[in-house]
Amino acid sequence: MADLLNSRPLIAAHRGTSGANIIQNTIAAYENALLHGADIIEVDVIQTIDGEFFVFHNGQEPGLVGVNRDIRTMTAREVRELRFINGMQERVSEPVNSLEDVLEHFKGRCLINVDRSWFYWKEVISFLKRHNMDDQIILKSHGSREELEILQDSESKLMYLPIARAEETILLAENYQVNLWGAEVIFETEEHVFAGDAFIQNMHQKGRKLWVNAITLNDTTKLTAGHDDNTAILESMDKGWGWLMDKGYDIIQTDWPLLMRNYMEKR
Repeated sequence: MADLLNSRPLIAAHRGTSGANIIQNTIAAYENALLHGADIIEVDVIQTIDGEFFVFHNGQEPGLVGVNRDIRTMTAREVRELRFINGMQERVSEPVNSLEDVLEHFKGRCLINVDRSWFYWKEVISFLKRHNMDDQIILKSHGSREELEILQDSESKLMYLPIARAEETILLAENYQVNLWGAEVIFETEEHVFAGDAFIQNMHQKGRKLWVNAITLNDTTKLTAGHDDNTAILESMDKGWGWLMDKGYDIIQTDWPLLMRNYMEKR
């Protein structure tokens, strides 16, 4: 795992790689992502009202499991009874996976980004610590004082990335005794400090990693100043992914890991 941690750039697969009968945020989607050349699988986490962790992006319930209810208000038994709807709008036998099952399935195999877990920050950190996967798990949150204090008090060695839209978020995190591995940076324009060579070089001099999101969420949201998946596929891979690589970012999250891997190898 050490060689992988020091490679650059790494490819992170957004919710795994899904389509047809392979459904996002499932073991099948994560296996598919690794087959597509991903180095990191991104795992969205929810906690049931009785305290169990599952892998699911809340807000997606109607389309994915056919219920109009926030999955976070359910019991673990209710979640286990859910079955997914696949890409052809067919109900299938695939269940919602527990976080326990996902972690154990991929132990020792790849890097794992645990995302959207800040709603139950203290509990999820304690849960992750018990799995002894500090060299695999990348933990992210918005980097608030409360989150940083909880992470510091936990004495966890999990790799931590604050999600930053301004440099102040990173500077705040540097004041805490946490394993500050780097930062996830979001910027809407090329003039933002996060897109500047000086900032990138400074972070690398500190031994920190920079995660950027090439994922295209919709028609208006810009996470990397428009250098994203849609630009890469519909216009130019050099303009989309190539720009991010040339800047020197360490991790690029995408919905199309195989296309990105092939592009990297051709470069």
